[in-house]
Amino acid sequence: MPQYFVHPEDLDGALCRVRGEDFHHLARVRRAAPGDEVELRLPDGSAVAARVLSIGAEALTAEIIDKKPPSVVPLNLTLYASLLKGKLFDLVVRKAVELGVMRVVPMITERTVVDVDGKEDRRRERWSRIAAEAAKQCMRPDVPGVHGVLGFGEALDEGAGVRIIAHPDCGDSAREIRASEAGCEAALMVGPEGGFSGRELSAAKAKGWRVMSFGSTQLRAETAALVLPAILIYEWSLTE
Repeated sequence: MPQYFVHPEDLDGALCRVRGEDFHHLARVRRAAPGDEVELRLPDGSAVAARVLSIGAEALTAEIIDKKPPSVVPLNLTLYASLLKGKLFDLVVRKAVELGVMRVVPMITERTVVDVDGKEDRRRERWSRIAAEAAKQCMRPDVPGVHGVLGFGEALDEGAGVRIIAHPDCGDSAREIRASEAGCEAALMVGPEGGFSGRELSAAKAKGWRVMSFGSTQLRAETAALVLPAILIYEWSLTE
């Protein structure tokens, strides 16, 4: 069973309420009943087992019976990923959440072929729903944010921590970058199917972004957007 998130205003000591879409899913789809145990996630990220006490017309009330502290991802990673055709960006959002990425930022680059003019808000709402669903299913302690669409230049100025731009033909490895950088925050920029242009790479380097190579093979854009965050999170998880 997936977990369900409890909002701060719905927590009262050992009692908590589940409302909205999560309530509908528990009561109407899962058919929860008084006495059942459900998995909940508190505002502080703690995972709890709770016993259902009552089910009303708009909310479910449960009592916490067991509590575990939240797990910690070693790297606060923001993924700046170029928009992709079809539903490929949906896949990127879902899998990035499962991997432990803290924030996803859709990005338009010189070689991005997707047009989102007039559809930005609708797309962001969809991606936010996908992020929430993925967070529930993979039992992570939070719901990562999905930012509005940024242009490449805006993304360059926004990135915080260790700033990394992925490119197949040159640059350092993830391990080399980790060995030379302190801190636990990073920004990773992954390009579209045609990759970043030479002008974009030059602009990134001029603003302090480090180029990271991803090996001897060419990766599809959606593959790079999933594999590279996983590699970075792994490298940051290694003990000294």
